[in-house]
Amino acid sequence: MKIKEWNEEIKIDDITYPADQLNRKQDAELLTKILVRRSNANRTKTNKSSYVININAEWGAGKTYFVKRWAEDLKHEHPVVYIDAWSNDFMDSPIITVLAEIQEQLLKTVNQSCLSKEKKKRFKNIGISVLPKILAALVKRYGGFDIEDLFVDENSDTDTSSSTQNNKPLDLSAAMEAMTTQAFKEHNDYKKGVKELKGTIKELVKYSIEKPKGGLQAITRSYPAFIFIDELDRCRPTYAVEMLEAIKHIFDIEGLVIVVSTHTEELQHTIKALYGNDFNADNYLRRFFDTKYHLDVGISASLLEANCDFTVLDNQYLEQKSILLFPLLSQGDDIKRQLSSFIAEISNWQNLAPRSAIQLADRLLTSIELIGEEKTVDILVLLILLCLYMFNKPQYDYVCLIFKDNPFVINNRVTDLKLSAKELNLSGYLKEMINSAKLLGGSKQSPISDAYERQTLMKHFSEFSKMDLFTYLRSFQNVLKRGDNIKKTNYLNTFGYDGRGVISEPQLLEAHMTFSGVNSFTANDYLNLIGLTSKFADN
Repeated sequence: MKIKEWNEEIKIDDITYPADQLNRKQDAELLTKILVRRSNANRTKTNKSSYVININAEWGAGKTYFVKRWAEDLKHEHPVVYIDAWSNDFMDSPIITVLAEIQEQLLKTVNQSCLSKEKKKRFKNIGISVLPKILAALVKRYGGFDIEDLFVDENSDTDTSSSTQNNKPLDLSAAMEAMTTQAFKEHNDYKKGVKELKGTIKELVKYSIEKPKGGLQAITRSYPAFIFIDELDRCRPTYAVEMLEAIKHIFDIEGLVIVVSTHTEELQHTIKALYGNDFNADNYLRRFFDTKYHLDVGISASLLEANCDFTVLDNQYLEQKSILLFPLLSQGDDIKRQLSSFIAEISNWQNLAPRSAIQLADRLLTSIELIGEEKTVDILVLLILLCLYMFNKPQYDYVCLIFKDNPFVINNRVTDLKLSAKELNLSGYLKEMINSAKLLGGSKQSPISDAYERQTLMKHFSEFSKMDLFTYLRSFQNVLKRGDNIKKTNYLNTFGYDGRGVISEPQLLEAHMTFSGVNSFTANDYLNLIGLTSKFADN
């Protein structure tokens, strides 16, 4: 059986997953090494037990991709069971869910010719004989006996008629004795049932390791067996809590590693919904997990390119429509590379989960399709506005002040736009912009057509090393306010440069913005474009 590499596309349960773009392979290899060692150490202790780990990451961070991809790797050397808790929380009992998945998934890996008829029946009917006893004990129902039996006629050994029975005194000691007897019986049945069930699961795991079916026989399989429980934080509160209790008390079996994948903060909210807001959900969860592992999330250009449709940038689409995406004035693969890097950096600035970053990229690419012909759009401004509109509305409202007549000033109580040139690589993008502008010449949107003015502009160069996001947006605001009020001669004097000394970075940036025609796209054009794209539903 060929093992798929993490840098390859893979099909799992008829669903195609892209190559790993978040370096999750490193997490999987580290976790496998640690969990195998800790589980095997548990098997040598007197008090043998399973090992339970909580994989924590926020929604949209790729947890399901990670655990499914990791589980697929582990199947080659260990018994593996994957359970989507959310898709099963319509069931009354999570114990039934886990048992059914263990039975179905593990039994498929066993060489059936090695099983006796009695063994096959036992594995196929795993838990059926003892499950009612376990469930009865867990719910602690003691109402299964007739209340009439609790009434005793002290003066007669014979049955009394119904007409006199209501006058019989209640013997509380007899009632308590009956309830205690029932409780002890159910408790003993529970312990016996759990022990029998654990023994059957251990035996099934042993057969999966020692008697694997054809195709797995060439691979040395070993302990532990891995049980993945995914999406528990999305389940209804009672189901989630019962699943945790079942993991702790029913499936605490030596040789098992149980991986519970959750957005743990959301799981705490789920628990509080059941026990109240003052309940210490964090301490409660510590009872069930031996350790936690947090998946770091970092957005990359390759992740976006693997999951989004960038074809709007191909086949000279922008060139044919005379659209410029300032400051990304390149074409073809270069602009695709620049734009995906841009989106990744803005996503990391706002700490977006991968799913959210992909939604942002899709929304931005949709907006590009909606831009009219012969327009220059500041794609950095549009990207920031879209990002904040989708994920941080208060900051969006603040940044929209760049479209007002009042000076755009920083307000740290509302937002922090101090994203440095290094963090955003503004310097690199703006230097590429100048090189591209030299090749492109004046655009159709540019109010400047004079070749001398163009040459004068291009001879000025800056490293843009001090250009942070706030300064960039203020320059953009100045260009929009100025509109078409620029000088046809002595062009650079429009921006306060008299030809002597070095032109400042903001002045040079404003000159390039105007030369490229950024002022051809008005404030209302940006807001209308965002409004249009908001009508497209995100997946």
